[in-house]
Amino acid sequence: MKEKADAWQMELTKITWEFEKLLEDYDLTTLNLKPGPGKWSPMEIIDHLIQVNASYFPIFQQIIDQKFKTPLLGRLPFYGKKTGEMILASMNKSTKIKTFSSWEPAEKMHNNDLKFDFFNKQDQLSNYIQKMEPYLNQKLMIYSPANKWIVYPLDTAIEIILSHEKRHLTQIKNQLIVQ
Repeated sequence: MKEKADAWQMELTKITWEFEKLLEDYDLTTLNLKPGPGKWSPMEIIDHLIQVNASYFPIFQQIIDQKFKTPLLGRLPFYGKKTGEMILASMNKSTKIKTFSSWEPAEKMHNNDLKFDFFNKQDQLSNYIQKMEPYLNQKLMIYSPANKWIVYPLDTAIEIILSHEKRHLTQIKNQLIVQ
């Protein structure tokens, strides 16, 4: 399964590079500008991605430390597989999705520290993908960090994270083009 982990790390590197290029091209004033009421600025989107990705890290660490306990609903593989497929499919739709309150960004003016934190979290995510390689394709069920009743396969979780990042990368690109 090393090929799978390597492919995900390559994809993450590409996504991170695209974010870096995009964030370098605009000043903080522009990146903190909300496109409208009830919409997030590009920096709020970055804050959201940091929160989402970092919320998975304790689960990933438990897996690596072999201390992770399969959630009760994770013992129903068909349920977790279907749930994961539905969440992953929702990442590829253009319809707005309401996030869990624990993943909502802070409503404030963000500075360059947030960019640094984002790229640091991207490196951490890449490292976790590499360290979890032995557990990939093992049908290991995890729970969502936002809600323990939502379960899906570990492999699907990584796909969801990467799709989520691509979705928001496109959102930021579209916002900045309009400005």
